[in-house]
Amino acid sequence: MIAALLLTLGAALAGTSEAIQYEADRDALAAAASDARPGVTLLGPLRIRDMTPFNLLRLDMLPAHAVEAGVGSWAIEANVSFSNTFVMSDNVRKYLQDRGGRAPLSAEDAGAILAMGEDAYYVDGEFGLLEVTGHYRFARRTSAYVTFSVYSFSGGFMDGTIEGFHNAFGLENAGRDLVARRQFQTVLALDGMQQVALETPVGTGFGDPVVGLRHAIPLGGSRWGLVLEGEAKIAYRGERLFLSTGTNDYGLQLALQGKFHRQAVYLGASAVSTDGQVFGVPIERRLVPTLTAAWEVGLAEHTNFIGQLYASQSTIRDSEVEEIQADKYQASLGLRSHRGRLIYGFAFTENLKNFENTPDIGLSLSVAWAALRPASAHTAAAPVPDPGPVRP
Repeated sequence: MIAALLLTLGAALAGTSEAIQYEADRDALAAAASDARPGVTLLGPLRIRDMTPFNLLRLDMLPAHAVEAGVGSWAIEANVSFSNTFVMSDNVRKYLQDRGGRAPLSAEDAGAILAMGEDAYYVDGEFGLLEVTGHYRFARRTSAYVTFSVYSFSGGFMDGTIEGFHNAFGLENAGRDLVARRQFQTVLALDGMQQVALETPVGTGFGDPVVGLRHAIPLGGSRWGLVLEGEAKIAYRGERLFLSTGTNDYGLQLALQGKFHRQAVYLGASAVSTDGQVFGVPIERRLVPTLTAAWEVGLAEHTNFIGQLYASQSTIRDSEVEEIQADKYQASLGLRSHRGRLIYGFAFTENLKNFENTPDIGLSLSVAWAALRPASAHTAAAPVPDPGPVRP
């Protein structure tokens, strides 16, 4: 469903673009993005979020974009992410090894895990998320935005590919060979809470909306600038299993952005106050810090490469299981292109460390439609001087 929605949106935007003057839109986008070099448009880091199961429902602030625009500019962006997750605690792995065979978890298996008398968890499935965000620049340096989300849960399609990749390079399958493929199953016994789903409990559903404010702060005449963002996730319908934590979350993010000759560096730090429940696991009100770093470089006139790193604390910190409390480290690589008002991209994400609490792999697709007005001289970052022709 999420993929169909994104394809429909992309087709509609592409059809509309045929009625727009391509050259004028390209020039406006280039000016608004404060190009470091003619023909290269630098737009910012990958706009993707952490898809860790126990982090999925809380507010997780997307890295701040780097597009500067004038008052009255607006944009609509859609980001769809899929992640394949197969994680379990050590005690569950030992149980499955003793059980033997390759079969889905049964009700008897779930009962045995819950009866261990200690914290344990098992999560196997593919998670999809579509986020649609509308932006509007209402002041010289300040804009507002709102995000609506749709979640999807399924057994997925990536299990065989992941196992084949692991086998081809001699990597461990982390217990994947102990259970059946293409299943969505969760068994959780954490901090006195027990929750079992031996099949997908929710196919698709709407998550909590997010509202935010963004303020850009140029740093004098340098190539650097700051971006301050504040967001609130509104749990307007209360707790909903697999769809909402049931409480409001609030976050602040500070980004340092520098644009140079054909490339840019983006650093971000955020802190989110979260509460409620994630997959039925209660979470006490806590502050979750996150760090991101990204490098963007122009490969061609319309295409850029982005490499990005993500580090954050786990939302669950009170469990006896060390694996689920471990910090999360992930890396993303992506390509992004723009044609007139249309911006689109692709990225994949891989976990780097502490593999028992993060997805094995994630895929992201993005498309945006931007109607931008040129930024004023006081708002845009200082251009990099053209070095001119090279003399012998």
